Amino acid sequence: MDKNLIEEIRRSNDIVDVVQEYVPLKKVGTNWRGICPFHNDTHPSLYVSQPKQIFKCFACGKAGNVFTFVQEYEKMSFYEAVKKLAQRAGIVIPEKERISPASTKRSQLLRIYTETRDFFTNQLMKQKEVLSYLQNRAISPETAKTLELGYAPEGEKILLNYLLDKGYSVDLLKDSGLFGNYSGNLVDFFRNRLMFPIHNSIGEVVAFGGRILEENENVGKYVNTPGTELYTKGKELYGFFKTKYEISKIGYALICEGYFDFLRLYENGFQNAVASLGTSLTEDQIYLLARYTNKVYMLYDGDAAGIKSAQRAALLCLSKGLDASIIELPEKDDPDSFLLENGPEALQERIAAAKDVIHFMAEAKSKTPLMERIDQLLDTVRSIKDPIKRELIVKDISEAFNVSTRSLFSKLHRTSVVETEGLYSTPALEEYPEERQLLILALKDPDNFNLLAQDLSPDYFNNKRYKELFKYLVNNASANMISEPAQLLDLMENQELRGLVGDFLFEEMQDLDFMSVLEQVKIRKIQRDLRDIDRRIMAEPENKTLLKEKSKLVALYRQMTSKVVHKDLT
Repeated sequence: MDKNLIEEIRRSNDIVDVVQEYVPLKKVGTNWRGICPFHNDTHPSLYVSQPKQIFKCFACGKAGNVFTFVQEYEKMSFYEAVKKLAQRAGIVIPEKERISPASTKRSQLLRIYTETRDFFTNQLMKQKEVLSYLQNRAISPETAKTLELGYAPEGEKILLNYLLDKGYSVDLLKDSGLFGNYSGNLVDFFRNRLMFPIHNSIGEVVAFGGRILEENENVGKYVNTPGTELYTKGKELYGFFKTKYEISKIGYALICEGYFDFLRLYENGFQNAVASLGTSLTEDQIYLLARYTNKVYMLYDGDAAGIKSAQRAALLCLSKGLDASIIELPEKDDPDSFLLENGPEALQERIAAAKDVIHFMAEAKSKTPLMERIDQLLDTVRSIKDPIKRELIVKDISEAFNVSTRSLFSKLHRTSVVETEGLYSTPALEEYPEERQLLILALKDPDNFNLLAQDLSPDYFNNKRYKELFKYLVNNASANMISEPAQLLDLMENQELRGLVGDFLFEEMQDLDFMSVLEQVKIRKIQRDLRDIDRRIMAEPENKTLLKEKSKLVALYRQMTSKVVHKDLT
C-alpha cells in the first residue's frame, strides 16, 4: 500500500480519540493516561502522547502508534488495522491499493458467529411461542432486539446446513464450538433454546449462551459455548460491550450473575450493569472492569448462597485494588424478581444503602466467627501490592471490627511475609547511561539523528539493546521519521525494540547537550580500545604496529578530553 496513503490514514485518526474508543483516558500534563488493556492492570500505566501520536505502557512495555494499538487490541494484521482506521476516517482505499490477505482462522470464526447471531435473531421473530415466553417474563421486544436475543431451532442440523450452504468448511465448523461431534457426525450444539449472544469488549460476537424454554430436570437449564479460539470461559462479561461507557460515566458498575438479571437491570435503566455469565467472578473479568471504573457493587441473589458468592466476589475485587460494596436483597429475591415486584426506585434505595465489603462482613448476622472474618480480610490485604492502599484497608478493618491497627498489622506480618523486594529496593545503577541519553536525544531532533548516523558505528555501543536499536535506526529510519515518531514505529516488528523506542520518546532530556553526550560516548570507545590494545601489547610486546596504534589513540584521547575540560571551564 502507498506510504502516502498510510500516512494520510494515520493523520486522520488522532491516537487519543482512537484509544479512548477502547479505554477511558485522563489528561496528565501534556500526556493522557489510562488503564492498559494489554495486561492485568489496575493502576493506570498506559500513556498516550498526542503531539507524538504514540502510546506506551510503562508496566508491560507495549508501545506503538495508532495502527499498533488497534492491531494489538483487536488482534488483527497491520493491513486490517489500516483498513479499519481508513473506514473510521471516511477514507476510501483505491481498488488498486486493496490486497486480499488470507483470512485468519480467527476472522473466519468471527464471521461464522456473526452469521449465527443473525440466523438466531431471525428465527426468534418467526417463533410465536418464544416471543410469548419473553412476554411472560416481561422482556420487551425492544430489549430483545437491542441485546440481539435469538432462538436456536429444535432440529439437529438446521444451523449446520445453513452455514454449510454459506460456504464454510466442515473443519472450521468443527472448531467453532457451535456443534457437537458424535463419531464424526456434526449436530447443532444449541437446540430449542433462547439464545444470548456473548460479545467481547469491542462488540464482536464470540460465544453464545442458551436457555431451555420449558423446565426439564434431565437437561441443563443453561449451556454456553465451550472454549474456542475466540472465547475462554471467565474472560468476558455479558452486556459489557453495551454498558462500558455508561460505567465509566456513572463511576461504578453493578455486577450480577445471570442473563435475565442483566436484562431486567438494562430494561429498567441500569445501563451500568454487567453479568458474570452465571459463573463465579474471575480475575480477568475484574481487570476488564478496572479499565472503566474502580468501584463495583455486587448485586447477587438475596439467599445465603447469593450472599456468600457476593462476598467472595467483593473480596476478590478488593484484592485487585477496587472498592467493592454488597447490595442486600430480600432472601426470596434475585435482581430480576426484585425489580419486577418493586421497581427501579426501590433498587436505587438499596444501592444507596449498600455497605462496603469490610463493614458488610463486620455487621453481617453470620455464623462465621469474627476472627475468621478478619482472617479472610487479612488474606485479601496480603494480595494488595500498593502499601498505601494496604494500610488504608487495614484502618478500615480496624474501624469496622473495633480492633487496633497495631494488632492487625502484627497478625498480618506474623502469618505472611509481605513481598517488599522489588517494591522498595533501590534499582541498580544503569551501565553506560550516556548511550541511552544519546539515543533519546537523537530521537528528538532530526539533526541530532543525522549526526549520530554519520559519526558512530555499532561498536561504539556497549549495551546490547542500545546497539541493536542503533543498527535498526541507521538501517531503517530517516530524519523525516524522527520528526514524526508515529511513522517511525510503523514497521518495527521487534516488540522489544518498539518498547524501547516508546520509553525513549516519552523521556525528557532538557538539560543535556547532544554534542557533549556524543563526545562522552566517543571517549568511552577510545578508553575501551586502549584497554584492548594494552592486552594485545602484553601478548606481543615487540609489535611496533600495535605501539603506533596506541600512540595515535592516546593522542586522540588527550585531544578529546582536553575539549571536554575546556567546555566545562567555559
